[in-house]
Amino acid sequence: MEADDPKLSLVVGGKSVGAHLDAAIARGDVVRRDDGSLALNHIAPDRGDVVTRKGGFLGRPGENDRPCGFLNGFLFNQAYGQAQPPSGCRSCFKLKISTRSLRALMAAKAIAEETPYTTKSGADVDNPTNADVYTTYLYMDGLEQARSLHASLRRRLDEHPHLGATAVMTIKRGCTNYERACGPSDRYAFDRGLDEVESYLATRFRDDEAPRTVPKDSVAPLRMLRLIRTAYRIGDDTYTDFTDGQPLLAPLVSYSPTVADDEAG
Repeated sequence: MEADDPKLSLVVGGKSVGAHLDAAIARGDVVRRDDGSLALNHIAPDRGDVVTRKGGFLGRPGENDRPCGFLNGFLFNQAYGQAQPPSGCRSCFKLKISTRSLRALMAAKAIAEETPYTTKSGADVDNPTNADVYTTYLYMDGLEQARSLHASLRRRLDEHPHLGATAVMTIKRGCTNYERACGPSDRYAFDRGLDEVESYLATRFRDDEAPRTVPKDSVAPLRMLRLIRTAYRIGDDTYTDFTDGQPLLAPLVSYSPTVADDEAG
């Protein structure tokens, strides 16, 4: 039992970290192996489909890349019972560029990927906890770094013909699900014991790759196709920029409402 491990005795959200992990293991969200290692269950929701996983965003690793599977997926959701942002995320800030069309998203994505930082770009229109349509994120290490890059990127956005003032850029801290569960991010508190717990669990966590449902080099094209389908569904005609001007589906025949209209035609 993890609750019996003195290294996991720190209380988070009314229960010890070990007790949270025992509950996650009982639910089937975490697997404890014979060698004592811990892993997220591949059959849990969001783990099996590599194309739609994590919203199906198009990502690019770079500076400030973080082990989000461990920090968010394992620590926050399981070991901390969604009651405490991980200490390993305390300096994680993001520049968030919100856009209203697929054309603008891809323009913002290109600008973001000219920086050395980790980025991800995709659709948030189906995310019930996010009011944005499309978003691009850049991962920063600390608020000052985010503020410094904000100034230079804002100029780039303003000068771009597909962006300008319609592209809204904000600075946020950590992941949205942290703030939804734990309250305003400027009020986060981090117990001194979290660093020790996280270092210990990092030695036991195995972020095994989920069974691959499609070849690796097909993931990005399939995610782009998913974005095109999303744009089509919400009436964003700029998706044709990425289909050689062709509609995703042929338009249906539309009939006139009266016989007289037919005769006049």
